[in-house]
Amino acid sequence: MRIATCELRIGLTQLAEAIIKIQDYLNNQQKRGQKSYYNNSSYSGQSPRMQPLTEEGLASRLGVSEETVRKERINLPPPLFVAWCKNKDRAGLGWEFNQNTGFYQAAS
Repeated sequence: MRIATCELRIGLTQLAEAIIKIQDYLNNQQKRGQKSYYNNSSYSGQSPRMQPLTEEGLASRLGVSEETVRKERINLPPPLFVAWCKNKDRAGLGWEFNQNTGFYQAAS
């Protein structure tokens, strides 16, 4: 039973990593297709950096309870937690927990 659980976690981690790579590829494809509108001198080309969030703040942003955020972070490997957040976040952002600060930050 433990072997099957470990194999399942490994498979899920690999799947999450593949999904993230696909999402990054698609995001880069969209950036390449931007029109000259974005070359305007007032457009810096960088989106504002998201501020780190507390567990309460992330739960509110994702529309779930703090307990749900904590449970998913503990039970999912980091790449799957990022993917789970992307699915819940209204802007499609993935979030990761920084153990050094105790805050959640937008995944890059």
